[in-house]
Amino acid sequence: DNVDRVIGNMNVSYDLFDWLKASYKIGMDQYTDRRVQAWDINSSSEPEGRVDQTTLFQESLNSDFLLLLNKDFGAIGIDATLGHNYYSSSRFARVDEGYIMAEQGFYSINNTTEVLSSENYLSRTKFFGAYADTRFNFKELVFLSLSARNDWSSTLPIQNNSFFYPAASIGLEVSELFGFSNFEPVPYVKLRASWGQVGSGGSSFRTDNYFDKAIIDGDGLLSSNEFPAFGVTAFEREQLLANKELEPELTTTIEVGGDFQFAGGRVDLDFTYYNAFTNNQIVQTDISGATGFSSITLNSGELENKGIEIQLGAKLLQTSKVNWKMNVNFTRNRSLIKSLPENVESIRLAEFTAISSMILEGQPYGVFSGTRYRRDDQGNLIIGSDGWPLIDASQGIIGDPNPDWLLGVGNSIDLYGVSLSFLWDIRSGGDVWNGTKAVMDYLGVSKESGDLRDVTGYIYDGVTVTGEPNTTPVDFANPAFGLSGIKWRRAGTLLGVAEDNIEDASWIRLREVTLGYSLPSDWFKQVRGVSDISLSVYGRNLLLITEYKGVDPETNLRGPSNAQGWDYFNLPGTRSYGVSLKAVLK
Repeated sequence: DNVDRVIGNMNVSYDLFDWLKASYKIGMDQYTDRRVQAWDINSSSEPEGRVDQTTLFQESLNSDFLLLLNKDFGAIGIDATLGHNYYSSSRFARVDEGYIMAEQGFYSINNTTEVLSSENYLSRTKFFGAYADTRFNFKELVFLSLSARNDWSSTLPIQNNSFFYPAASIGLEVSELFGFSNFEPVPYVKLRASWGQVGSGGSSFRTDNYFDKAIIDGDGLLSSNEFPAFGVTAFEREQLLANKELEPELTTTIEVGGDFQFAGGRVDLDFTYYNAFTNNQIVQTDISGATGFSSITLNSGELENKGIEIQLGAKLLQTSKVNWKMNVNFTRNRSLIKSLPENVESIRLAEFTAISSMILEGQPYGVFSGTRYRRDDQGNLIIGSDGWPLIDASQGIIGDPNPDWLLGVGNSIDLYGVSLSFLWDIRSGGDVWNGTKAVMDYLGVSKESGDLRDVTGYIYDGVTVTGEPNTTPVDFANPAFGLSGIKWRRAGTLLGVAEDNIEDASWIRLREVTLGYSLPSDWFKQVRGVSDISLSVYGRNLLLITEYKGVDPETNLRGPSNAQGWDYFNLPGTRSYGVSLKAVLK
């Protein structure tokens, strides 16, 4: 894997008057990712050898033209922005597959005799925006902000590609307004409230039907073939049905909160309560095969997110030689699906045969629905006559990937030119599906199946079909009963009963540690144009404390998508180290 990345930006401004300025900003981010995956000669799945070469290219361009006004009219100050935004993104992917290697151990696609271009993907999106933001203040005591924006998105059908969203906020400097800013225990209080909307056009290729390379499915004996094959190029219609009526999603948020200082300004507190409603959320869901397609992108109804955010900062120690600051961030969010589109009972975000991430009315966003055990009205397991829990014939809710709360604790210590900072991240609650463990249990190669295979006479806590307490013992791996007598094979499927593999995703993580040193100015005073030089070393993702049985509950099979909490042979999180040298020029 080899990545080349270039990031650049430019900013030009001109003062039209002492109170009015014009500004233009443009930035570009471009990267190319080249990947090689190889199976050497005599590999079990590719005995003649194979080399796949993947090239990923992405380029994004963002520009803003701004008119900036700043002027006082007596006791009233006005700070206004009028702007235009343009954003474009291009993504290209190509996968070349090389078969039959000529030389063993040489992993180049040029070392293969048959090369197929199995995938070419190109995506372009463009967004135009016009916006205005005006901020008023009265004697720096009362603040009022009014803003509005209109966007045009290439990802939406023409008749719906324009969407408008306004916002407003107000703030009061209570401590100054009521004259207690010199009261040392609480010298500063500011209260604020806001209402605002944000629109989004979603991703591309949702409003038209497209064609992709054709595939001939195998029958279990003959393998499948992807075109081009047999000297023929063929395409087939994608399974995603176009939606030419797709509308932009719109989120309306109400916030109230305050900024406070205590102990003469040594302690800062920022508190926010928010309630956000998203209408017409853009999601992809399954549809009946009778349509000739398997899925469609649609607007999904109404989603509510509400919660609190608390930021606490404290100067624990402050002298002429030593400074110690601590920052704490606490977040608690609750999501709820308020409604779904007419005639839609559920929306499937992602699925395997045994488990799905779902949007269900009356439930948190993205709950797990999967195979489960039968239970009575009191939640007791129902046990069969053989002593094993009975599997429910229908799938149901078995977990929620959303955390109860998140906490970040950061410390920064400066001592005689040496600085030390470290950040702890804490997550409480939320579930993760450990699909890796499910497969390893089924194959008999997991730690649990090894530790528990000799368990005999185990009695499950539950009730019989008639409601009596269960008293029938079972052995976890008794060969006399065949596969039906093995705890991890009884379900008859590779993924087992999904309920068995829902685990708590709580963790404590040392997210980052940085140790730095600012060189004494005498060391470089002869170097012209340099005012400061500092050297630092850092490490990220250094420690993980969790009861989760998988690799890392923060990783997700589905990536940064709407379906969270999936672990199915995921790659572990990356631990990184680095050195930084910083010079400040005069």
